[in-house]
Formats: sequence, structure tokens, C-alpha cells
Amino acid sequence: MAGRRHHYLPRFLQRPFAHRQSGKEFYVYVHHFARKPYPTNVMNLGQERDFYGGPGDTTLDDEITQGEQQLAMTVHKLNAGEEVPTQDIASLIAAISSRTKTMRKALTELIPPMLEVGRSYMLESRQHQADLHMSLHDPKKRKDLIYKQIREMGHRGREQQAKMYAFFLPKWKIFVQENEGRLLAQARAWVAVALEHLMEKASEIGDGAFLKALAKGPNMPERAQRLTAEMVFELWDAPEGECFILGDCGTVGLFTDGKPRLALGSIDEDVEMEIVFLPISPSRCVVTRKPSAIRSVSVSELNRLSASVSREFFISAQQDGSQMTEIREAIGTVDPIATSEEIAQLMTRD
Repeated sequence: MAGRRHHYLPRFLQRPFAHRQSGKEFYVYVHHFARKPYPTNVMNLGQERDFYGGPGDTTLDDEITQGEQQLAMTVHKLNAGEEVPTQDIASLIAAISSRTKTMRKALTELIPPMLEVGRSYMLESRQHQADLHMSLHDPKKRKDLIYKQIREMGHRGREQQAKMYAFFLPKWKIFVQENEGRLLAQARAWVAVALEHLMEKASEIGDGAFLKALAKGPNMPERAQRLTAEMVFELWDAPEGECFILGDCGTVGLFTDGKPRLALGSIDEDVEMEIVFLPISPSRCVVTRKPSAIRSVSVSELNRLSASVSREFFISAQQDGSQMTEIREAIGTVDPIATSEEIAQLMTRD
């Protein structure tokens, strides 16, 4: 990905879906949720300027580019029917599932509902009241709250703060009893301001988490090792007359609760990812599954799942038709990681 056009849906994965090739140029049909199907060069698709970092720091993009040669070779060998080590297939799944724009946006969009649940919980008087009462018996909590009160009184030097703390400490119980209402209102105000600031930076927080995870190793070696240890790997071939599509999500996972999601994992510890699909050509799909998972999925069902978890588009070797229209209407109809309601339920679960 030399230059500033960074492909979050790599070209080596798009090329096998080409309906036409001219020299080194590969053309696919794009099925976008907001427009009619159109052909385009894979050079122009699934890319964004400075997606993995600006010109001032090309480290991450350089590492991704360097790792793509091995990933591209894996895809080529799998499509050619050659033997490929399990570890190489696991690396392909781990890398593709982690680097897409769909994954980045999904992580970013998790932040606001999580903060909203936190706001509701932290602004409840019961929680602040419990903290105050705890401070009567917990030295650390008492110290934290006393220093908060001191800082509310204006800027003080270190020595002066220490003297004020020594003055407040023996009188804290009486102070809490006499000022509980004011202290609770004050605590709610602090929390509200802090959470509002975090809300404003939700996108920045999500983007930072995405890039930080990739910076540990864009091919996700630790995740690839877990997949190798816990999953089995298969190739599915499409029956004659049927074709796989490739969504902008890259991989799509099926979970033990029956729901499709991005192949990241569930935020609910009681729900596990049991199957991951990665179409690598119109006729072939890599399947990674738990040994106990025996679920069978048709090509048309998998295509709908892939579209539903995708954010904007999918590509196909087919231009149009009633089936393509139906699949296109499914784009973006599933929350790729969790709904706001699911997040709220999990965060408030006892």
C-alpha cells in the first residue's frame, strides 16, 4: 500500500472476484447500499487516504504492506487447491478480520453507548452516597474525597493542601453528615463534566484503540495462534451456478446465540464465536470453526450474513439480478458487535 491510499480491504483479496482483467488491472462489480451496481478497478475500492496513519508516521502502513505478500500467497495457494499450513490460514483470518474500516467504525461506535450506560449509573445518587459512606471506613476512599474537597476550594500549594488534609481528617465524619446533600450534588457535577468530555472524544478513543491493536502486529500473531489451537480449518466450494460475494467486513462470524457479527468476539462472556467465514473467490470460502460446530450454511445465506455485517458495500463477479438486489438490501442491517440495548444489559448485569 505504498503512498497515502491505504486499502482496508486488500487488493489481493478483491482480485479473485474480478469479472474482467486487463494486464495488471482487475475490475469487480461493486454493490453499494446507496447506489446502483457499478464496475470499478480494485485499485480504487476499499481504500481511504491515510487510513493507517498520515505521512508523518508510515510505520503501521509499512508493516501491513510488508505482511501482505505472505497473505496474498496464502490466498493464491488456497484458490489453486494447493496445500497451505494451518498457521498461514489462521494468520489470514486474523489479519483480515482486524484491519477493515467496518471493524474500525464498529469499535468507535461502541464508545458512546458504553459511556451513556456509565453516565446513568454514575449519576445515580445511590452510588455517590455509597462512596461517601464507604469513605467513613475506607482510608483510601476518605483520602481521595478529602483532597477533592480541598481542590474545590481553589488552587493551593502542596504544603497548604497537606495542612488542610490534616485539619479535615479528624472532622470528616461530621463533615459528611452535615454536607451530604451538597457533596452528592458536587459529585454528580464532576461526573457529568468528565463524561461529557469523553463523549466528545468518543471517535478519537475508538480510532486510537483500533490503531493501537494493529500496532502490536497487523497480522495479529497472538490471535492467529489462538485460532490455530482452538479451531479447525476447511474450504467450502460453491455449488455450480452459485457464487460467494465478499463484503467490506472481510470475515463474518457466527456465534453460539445464532447471531452474525464481526469476527472479533462477543462482549458477552456467555456467547462464543463458533464459525468464521472468509470468501476468497466466487467459488471458494475459507471456514474456521470450533470442532463442536456442525452448522451448515448455504451460499445464499452466507452472502446475506456477509452483507448484513458489512457497512457500505460488497463485491461480486456478478453485475446484478434479483438475488444481488436482495443481498444488497441486507447491507448494514446487523449491529456488527453489539446493540446499544445489549451493551446496557451487560454493563448493568449483577
